[in-house]
Amino acid sequence: MSLTAALQSTLSGLQVSQAQIQLTSNNIANVNTVGYTRKTAALRTQTLNGVTTGVQLSDIQRTVDDRLLRQLREHISLLSGQKVTSSTLKDTQVLFGNLGDHSSFSHGIKALGSSFEGLGTNPMSLVERNSALERARVLTSQLNTMSRNLQQMRVGADRDIESAVTKINTLLRDIHDINGEIAGRTASNQTSPDLEDQRDRLLTDLTELIDIQYFKRQSGEVVILTKTGRTLLDSVPTTLSHPAISQSSATVTLGNGISGIVHSSSGVDITTEIGGGRLAGLIESRDNTLVNLQAEIDRLSEVLRDNVNKLHNNGTAFPPPQSLTSTRSFVAADAPSMTGLFRVTVVDADGVVVETLDVNLAAQANIGAFVGTVNGMANANAVFNADGTISMSATGANRITINEMTGAVTDGNNTYGMGQFLGLNDFFNAGPNYTDYISDRVASDTAALGLAGTLSFRVGGATTAVNYVVGDSLTDIATAISGALGGSNIAATVVREGSGFRLQITDQDGDNFFVTDSGTLTSNFNIRAGMAGTAERISVRQSLLQNPGLVAHAESSSGTLAVGNIAVSAGDGSMAQAIAAAFTTNTTFAAAGNISQRSVTLESYAAEIISVNAAKASAASSQVENDESFRLTLENQVASISQVNLDEELANIILLQNAYSASARLTTVIAEMLDTLIQTV
Repeated sequence: MSLTAALQSTLSGLQVSQAQIQLTSNNIANVNTVGYTRKTAALRTQTLNGVTTGVQLSDIQRTVDDRLLRQLREHISLLSGQKVTSSTLKDTQVLFGNLGDHSSFSHGIKALGSSFEGLGTNPMSLVERNSALERARVLTSQLNTMSRNLQQMRVGADRDIESAVTKINTLLRDIHDINGEIAGRTASNQTSPDLEDQRDRLLTDLTELIDIQYFKRQSGEVVILTKTGRTLLDSVPTTLSHPAISQSSATVTLGNGISGIVHSSSGVDITTEIGGGRLAGLIESRDNTLVNLQAEIDRLSEVLRDNVNKLHNNGTAFPPPQSLTSTRSFVAADAPSMTGLFRVTVVDADGVVVETLDVNLAAQANIGAFVGTVNGMANANAVFNADGTISMSATGANRITINEMTGAVTDGNNTYGMGQFLGLNDFFNAGPNYTDYISDRVASDTAALGLAGTLSFRVGGATTAVNYVVGDSLTDIATAISGALGGSNIAATVVREGSGFRLQITDQDGDNFFVTDSGTLTSNFNIRAGMAGTAERISVRQSLLQNPGLVAHAESSSGTLAVGNIAVSAGDGSMAQAIAAAFTTNTTFAAAGNISQRSVTLESYAAEIISVNAAKASAASSQVENDESFRLTLENQVASISQVNLDEELANIILLQNAYSASARLTTVIAEMLDTLIQTV
């Protein structure tokens, strides 16, 4: 080997040592840089025509375990969604209170029952009446507030979804830009480890927001897809879109007031396909967790309203009121299914009968006929008011009372007394609205329900039959109803709610209609008049708050009555006692939210709402804690491979320093030999 060749080999050693020292220096400088991975470069022999001419560096490589990094990202995606769910449940736990807290709505229900018990013992006490009204007002206000707060939380979650979608779009664009730079360097046979570090950080940020799958092309570019295989980034980034809502209610659901997350490349709503990341947690909170809690307090409010109103409509105050006005509106042609006897009694201020009438409801063609029959009494008037409500009033200084007797109005899955159906003496507002009907949830909107029968819709003076057969799904039934009743402007739709689907039937003109069923569809799925969101609307009837003396505590006699008989007396507390008993008697609650069907008291059901939510919050918190620990374990494993180790780098510096010194010394020796040779020549 010539001295020139030896010098070239020595110089290559100096250059490689310099490059390695720079690489080590960069590693040390970035020891605390988030996402930086240790860089290494192997040495390889430099040859020319088969002869060794020194040394050179191979490509600079990152020290990473792609399999372990992929596992960490999948876990981060899962954990991110769980954290959102856990946070939501903690917030609702604060909202609902604790079982031992006297300010909880469970305790409020117990207190209301106790007030009616006191009124039953001392029926003429104004203090007891005021107590019952105040406790009812506080309870309904609490239910209203809880419902509004749940809906505000849904609005907040939806806004966070919009923000997350915007951030996802930004990350996809940034990754796309880095893809282009890496592809350009790859085409020039250059490596780009620092760019790959940057892209890895962005990928991790992306998986925190949404669950993804990805792979790398030979060009060095990363292709990103959703878990269901929809492309998010290939040659160009896909844009996701989601406009946030500004307000919400129990009737607002995904696809019914809430827009989905649209995948621009396909135009498909991918909301239900997202299974991980913060986005999945927010969707779960908005469309399931909070919706389930709303359904539970709605169910409690419905049963509370119906149980109390049923009895209050069958009762009266003493002295009885001079008039009764319905809380709901009707037209004369409205013709629900009516049977049995309904009693209207006119009494004097002492409760002595002036006139009584037992109305045969089956003989009444419609509500107009019923009003006409009552109006035919000598000492009572019955009229339709301008707003469609019905008023019954006694003449002169007389008073009016009602008794449900055997009367029954069948509508959907409910059977009402006539007074309750009209809302003549309601205690609570938010009674059923006969322009809208809803069902409980069904697991699938397309699966056959396995039921057969005929729904009869009474619209005005006409009845329209809609048949359903064993193979029909909820969607099939909705289509059949809309098709048969389109001329009356009644439409049926299937609404997604939480993990299931509701049937919703609405008269778009705001006209009343009534439903009966020859089969079991209405009973199996609790199809009834009204809308979701009872908890937000329930309130104590304003006329009672203005005049506590109207609170019913007695019952007008259901026995044989004649003029001069006593129909109601001052010391009668039987109806207040009956209402109090309704708070301690088991009632069947249909399944709602996370609570299956059961027979319990009102207070017990309220307590179960609180306890189930508390249990879920505790379980979610424990799950997050466990998964957070596993995340730290994975991060430590990744760091042990990829992170810069100062001890290793400092030890490497010593080796490189020695190698550099040796190459430098050798360069000096060869230079001296060349000088000697030149002088000799």
